Amino acid sequence: MAKTFTQIPQHTYNQAKPETFNRNLDRYLSEFNGKLDSNNMPVDTITKTALVPPQNVAGYPVAGAVSKTASSFPTQAYFRSRRSSSFEGASDVWTPMLAIDLDSDPWFRGYNNLTDYSNFSNFPIQATCKEGMILGCATIDWHHGCQVFNLTIPESDPPASSAEAVGYGWWTQWGVFVNNILVATSGRIYPRRHTTQIPFTVPVGSQDVTVDVRFITNTWREPGGPINEDNSTKLYIFSADLWIRNTYR
Repeated sequence: MAKTFTQIPQHTYNQAKPETFNRNLDRYLSEFNGKLDSNNMPVDTITKTALVPPQNVAGYPVAGAVSKTASSFPTQAYFRSRRSSSFEGASDVWTPMLAIDLDSDPWFRGYNNLTDYSNFSNFPIQATCKEGMILGCATIDWHHGCQVFNLTIPESDPPASSAEAVGYGWWTQWGVFVNNILVATSGRIYPRRHTTQIPFTVPVGSQDVTVDVRFITNTWREPGGPINEDNSTKLYIFSADLWIRNTYR
């Protein structure tokens, strides 16, 4: 540390005045609070050759069709998991990576974990974090829409049909879970194709962390509505992208 000279010298037998101590003390405290001069950090002391490049986290799993990346820095680490119709194996953005038939496929009335389905079996981020904060965002491109079907009117003569819509009351909600604790939700989203983004922030200790994405959905049909492909009630998922940033000291 550079030598700091007193502003007001204190001589023998001089009267002790408050400004003598206050002004001199400020000089020392400013250095402790980070005020450095050229004696503390000479020119060209730090160059790009002295900087440590970011390191990829060894052993971070990459399996199946899910893409995963991770990088660590001195004060932060990044983790990302993605399964997308634009990048991971689909022919085009209109081809869903997952189609859940709500008439016949297994699903729950509560939260359904995306990792329970084969195309996203390795989707959750599993990372060893340091004490600090986790912030990130989940992005899901999905569709659960209204369909129109022709309902026959049996009492009409001659026979007639009426165009009816199904799905007005349906809704889907997405949530982000950190170690099985819900930390952020999208709220209810009614039928449409929608790209949903869910930012989140949560404190974390030095521990293993699992971050995953789950959804709640529902479906029902008006009495007399036929069940066929033209009136299917499927939840289509085109892509899911999840990243987190662990910040620490």
